[in-house]
Amino acid sequence: MTLLLPFILFLSGCSVGASVAVNAKKVEYPVSFTDSFYSSDNQLILNGEYESLKDFSFTFTKWGVSSWIEIRNSEDISNRLNKIIENENGDAITNLKISVNNPPVRNGVLWFTKAVAITSSALFTVMAVSDSDRRGGYTAIAAGSTLAALFTPAAVDIKVEGTVIQFHE
Repeated sequence: MTLLLPFILFLSGCSVGASVAVNAKKVEYPVSFTDSFYSSDNQLILNGEYESLKDFSFTFTKWGVSSWIEIRNSEDISNRLNKIIENENGDAITNLKISVNNPPVRNGVLWFTKAVAITSSALFTVMAVSDSDRRGGYTAIAAGSTLAALFTPAAVDIKVEGTVIQFHE
């Protein structure tokens, strides 16, 4: 069994983490990752042609599944961005930055759970093959452990930062 441990740890990966696509499909204002952007009439607005009103930042946690099977998970931040701009009487957002962090403590515990599930799956599969008297029970445990390994939950902390701006009149 000790010879299988490095292989099992390799299969489970060095961590667990969720994969999340962050989008803003319904934002009603211009939003740019830089300090310039295009207005609604397709004019390039450069730094100096607007006033910075307020820097903002918000963080949220999104849960997903850490799996070999690709499971799509997304978060639309349009409403949050719209409210931030409206609350400041702004016209757009510049310098938008989105950063992602897999929380090590939370996901470390889940990684351990995943490693135990993979180990259990491998062990009970071998036992089901070798012991025909208890094959059904071992097979059920192996299948349950495999499902637990495939669908281990994981968290991701997402931080969104930027600057609300207002056009010069």
